[in-house]
Amino acid sequence: MEKLTFPKMTAPSGVSCTEYMQSRADYWNSLPGDLKGYDCPECKNKGFIAFIEDGFEIKRPCKCIKVRDTLRRIHESGLSELLRTNTFQNFETTEPFQEHMKRSALEFVKNKSGCFVACGQSGCGKTHICTAIVGGMIKQGLSARYLVWREEAGRLKSHAADTDYPALITPYKQADVLYIDDLFKTKELSDISSADVKLAFELLDYRDRNRLITVISTEWSLQQIAQVDEAIAGRIIRMSKGYRFTINKDQKKNYRLRE
Repeated sequence: MEKLTFPKMTAPSGVSCTEYMQSRADYWNSLPGDLKGYDCPECKNKGFIAFIEDGFEIKRPCKCIKVRDTLRRIHESGLSELLRTNTFQNFETTEPFQEHMKRSALEFVKNKSGCFVACGQSGCGKTHICTAIVGGMIKQGLSARYLVWREEAGRLKSHAADTDYPALITPYKQADVLYIDDLFKTKELSDISSADVKLAFELLDYRDRNRLITVISTEWSLQQIAQVDEAIAGRIIRMSKGYRFTINKDQKKNYRLRE
């Protein structure tokens, strides 16, 4: 927090110093800012909100700063285009399982707790519905991290023994919302390495213990994940009560093949 800088003025007659300071803070809060990318009604896109504390005029960061930081990271990660196109509005529900998944996803966004898991068939809309969830959380002011397993897990594993590892993994562990896309993405179940297991356990165990919101998509069923590591599967099951979907392998449900 930092002190505000206003022109030095004397309070009008009949107005207390505190009242006058508050009126100046209110005036500053009413002014529009020039930050782009997210329209915040609270700070008017200035990034700060003025208030009075212990006789001082102070400004503190607005909660939209977290959202702006999330949007910046998402743009850098390549998720911004997915957020724009993968919305609840354009999620097609031609099959009963899609309607059920969408209804539960909307409920999950409303409740903002636990874990949403979409397992199984490639191309059935898992990434779409998970991205829509993340977008819904961001709109509510939550910070989010996007972890594409095949890409980001490799980077994190390569630094596991380095001194900078805690700084690299902590943002994923502590984000309000973590979206793990294609958890354990490998051709065969036997290709999942011990380093993959260690990384997944570290992330999911932390988020389970701290009751943080987690979104997971994977082509493996939870029964298959349990074959790799029961502790990981157990945590996912406990976290995702009521928000767990497995779409059985069926090429007819791969809607990418219809495009």
